[in-house]
Amino acid sequence: MQEQEVGFIELLRVNSTFRKYWVGNTISMLGEWFNTVALFVLIDQLTGSELALGLLFVLRMFSLAFPQVFTGMLADRFSRKWLMVGANFASAIAVAGFLLIDSKADVWLVYFLSALLMLFHAIYLPAENATMPNITKPNELLTANAMNSATWSASLAIGSAVGGAVVASHGVQIAFIVNSIAFIVAGLIIASMNIPQQKVKTPEGNFIASSLSQVKEGFRIIIRTPRISRIITAKAAWGLFGGGLVYMLILVGADIGLGEVAAGIGLLFAARGVGTGLGPILARYAFTNRENWPLLIGRLISVCGIGYIAMGWLSWGWWVALFVVFSHAASGANWVISTVLLQERSEDEWRGRMFSTDFLLLTMVNGISTLAASLILEYTDIGLRELVQIFAVGQLLSGILWVVLIAPGEKKYLAMKREEEAQN
Repeated sequence: MQEQEVGFIELLRVNSTFRKYWVGNTISMLGEWFNTVALFVLIDQLTGSELALGLLFVLRMFSLAFPQVFTGMLADRFSRKWLMVGANFASAIAVAGFLLIDSKADVWLVYFLSALLMLFHAIYLPAENATMPNITKPNELLTANAMNSATWSASLAIGSAVGGAVVASHGVQIAFIVNSIAFIVAGLIIASMNIPQQKVKTPEGNFIASSLSQVKEGFRIIIRTPRISRIITAKAAWGLFGGGLVYMLILVGADIGLGEVAAGIGLLFAARGVGTGLGPILARYAFTNRENWPLLIGRLISVCGIGYIAMGWLSWGWWVALFVVFSHAASGANWVISTVLLQERSEDEWRGRMFSTDFLLLTMVNGISTLAASLILEYTDIGLRELVQIFAVGQLLSGILWVVLIAPGEKKYLAMKREEEAQN
């Protein structure tokens, strides 16, 4: 009989390892979102181009996507703890590089350092998600993931809001300094942790050959494990149109009449953070029947689209933030439910590669969606409001299609599990 899922406060009280991880990760995420708003403002100041901003988004997504082919293998083969520590310290150095930028001629450095940051983040993410089941008990896993997602969201909300205000008042450099310090502190905290791990057996041959072998093996496992291959597309299904919609939030932020561009961006990204924070909490307390989770994922994608449809048809002002909260509450619930399902359905020896594939699909689709949106705005007569409406309807339909495609397999899987439980 499954133990009752622990609460948020109880998890922090009884699980000292998770508590330490949570503190370090929170510090890192707060600094990162503080920096993100500054980065958007910086590229706008240097270029004033919607396409340049879109390309920054695309570069960030693709720089996060392509390394995932290999970083999941690293998370299965090497110490996940030290991968996370190294990624934080390397990120601190990369962020400090933004302090060297002072003219339009340095735009290339913005793109280069942004790509470098995403590379380090690509190393961190599979290690982090694969670590979660190793530092929690089965009845803590959902709460830990919900708390992690809610914290990411709160960091987005607080970091974006405060970052937007600070950047508007004092410029972008203070944000980069804060972020660099945050990465160092987070790395030191994670370095002090003890993280158990069942490492994959290293195949014979040189490092490159054996690494490629493990990458191929990871893809084969995912393809041959239908319970994984169905759910692993959940985040990408959201990103198909969600990537473009999040990019357009920046442009909407400049149009909602708050004066400084940084303030508008900060408000809407803070609203996104509030929404994605509420979503995991909703999933933790309202969606308690795990049998409904797989089909619920697709419905949540559609609900996110409905919020953006409403936003696209109304006049734009500060109240747009309310619809952003609604939409991203659905996307936040989608994120935590799909993450927990993947953690529960995978084995420790290949969980890192599974999560790297999960993020590879998401970031690739996100990047393509953002590139499409920025090119449409730059080279066609379709306006921002019209494009928000088009992408929102697309997201509504993509959620419906996802449910239709995965429903038969999930129903068979559920019937098989019930039969196994009855036999036991």
